[in-house]
Amino acid sequence: MDMMQFQRQTTQLAMTQRMQESLRILQMSNADLTDYLVSQALENPCLEVHVPEGASVAPALPSRGIQAAVDRDAFATVEGQPVSLIAHVEEQIDLAFFDPGDRRIALAFAEALEPSGWLGAPVAEIAMEAGVDEAEAMAILERMQAFEPAGLFARSLAECLSLQLEDLGLLTWELRTMLDNLHLVAEGKIAELARRCDCEPEHVRENLALIRTLKPKPGETFAHDRTPIQPPDLRVLRGEDGWEVELTRAQLPRIRVNEAAATGDTSADAWLLRAQSQARWLMRAVERRQATLLRTAVCLVRQQAAFLEQGPRALKPLSMDEVALELELHPSTISRATATRLIETPRGLIPLRSFFSRSVTSDGPTAPQSQDALMALVGEIVAREDRMRPFSDDAIVKQAKLAGAVLARRTVTKYREALGIPSSYDRKRAGAAA
Repeated sequence: MDMMQFQRQTTQLAMTQRMQESLRILQMSNADLTDYLVSQALENPCLEVHVPEGASVAPALPSRGIQAAVDRDAFATVEGQPVSLIAHVEEQIDLAFFDPGDRRIALAFAEALEPSGWLGAPVAEIAMEAGVDEAEAMAILERMQAFEPAGLFARSLAECLSLQLEDLGLLTWELRTMLDNLHLVAEGKIAELARRCDCEPEHVRENLALIRTLKPKPGETFAHDRTPIQPPDLRVLRGEDGWEVELTRAQLPRIRVNEAAATGDTSADAWLLRAQSQARWLMRAVERRQATLLRTAVCLVRQQAAFLEQGPRALKPLSMDEVALELELHPSTISRATATRLIETPRGLIPLRSFFSRSVTSDGPTAPQSQDALMALVGEIVAREDRMRPFSDDAIVKQAKLAGAVLARRTVTKYREALGIPSSYDRKRAGAAA
């Protein structure tokens, strides 16, 4: 066989260090941004950071280039919140996917992730939303099912447990067969399960003990729907011409670039020029961060104005892809801009991501509908029921249909459990006890 050498020229996207730093700045909270700029000012004499009164700064501050911060406020003493599931997943997406098309599909799967860590929509539906075929979406899902902790993005209990056993190197044919027949475990048919697994009942019980050590809902170890105790990044108010969005600048640091005079030393002057360039770039990066955050919030408020006026039942389907298309940005940029952001509204302090809602296909007159709106409807139906005669899930289906929403019984059960609402039997017992 002859060995031949070829030269080929290709084009490939590459992120420079400054591009990566700019993305990190975009995702930082106001407190993190303050700490970051303060640390940069310690090393750069051309950068001056004015910390707003009442803001907290982690390190002790020398006087060079920085106005000393005032005493730490109440927000500074609060213990840091646990990382959210979506933030954890997005960090792994950043490390696993570099192709823009693959990242877009991966973010679509991340949006469909339930608090339990399971996938909350069929692969075919997510593929359709992402504009790719199901095989391509499935290839991305298989890569994402290797994320930590094991069991994320499972589509069923059996798959969730199977992913965890595979991660531990313990997934045998016998265990796989048991997971495929979990209904026999629920029915207590150990002998039948042993027959299908071609083993003794004692081995089945040993395997069940192993399975019970796994986590059926790996996403529950993360924080969900917990509003971080921190000042809001944005504020929305009702103006004369509609809703108006503004940045809350009280917690934002102010930056100033000091023009250093020439010293006559060639190496020192070159270093100062680089320091000035870095300081100006930081100022522009912070300005871009603020502009992107404000543009995104304005778009979300405009799209979901009915949500602010009428509540969760008025939420309409809205994805990050749609917002990114309107603003001519990448979906990952929208994801970073909305991560951990809070907005002050007439309805209280809420996460900016509450304005997103996954579309749910329905046969009703208002199809498609927002998943969050349908969940809110289920909550409203239960809230107005007779406590002594609570609605069954089938009855909730009928009530929802009267309200113009077509839901399957299993969907009602899933939404009810996600809202923490007990079964009709348990609600009736609680009503009788009261």
